[in-house]
Amino acid sequence: MKTIYRLALAAAALLGASAGFAAPPANLAGTTWTVQANRSSEQLVITNQGGPGAPGALTCRVIVATIGIAPVRGWYCAATGRIHLLHKNLDSGLTVRVFSGHVSDEVIGQPLYMAGTLAIHNAVFGDLGEYNFSAVN
Repeated sequence: MKTIYRLALAAAALLGASAGFAAPPANLAGTTWTVQANRSSEQLVITNQGGPGAPGALTCRVIVATIGIAPVRGWYCAATGRIHLLHKNLDSGLTVRVFSGHVSDEVIGQPLYMAGTLAIHNAVFGDLGEYNFSAVN
């Protein structure tokens, strides 16, 4: 009985220790995601991520991307996995969609995941309102 107890305790300690090392990726630059949002699928390509020292980049970094053919900008906080992207109309500069969510922790041998809320501000992208979105890298 003591042996089983010790094995269970060791297994719990191992699981607790490995969970403490899991974290979202430090950098998303160069990643391509398949996004499912509001009954459609699009490619999100994150091309650049700013570095430390830029204005406003103490804990989160500016990211530049495209979703489909549309340029998007936003920020990513590697410490928490929080991501926020704005899709603006190129002519008017008005926001037409906002993606707000979280990136999963890195797990060796597994894809990265992203999920959150999509807010549609222009009817050309569907009914106005909030919808869920998910993505895989």
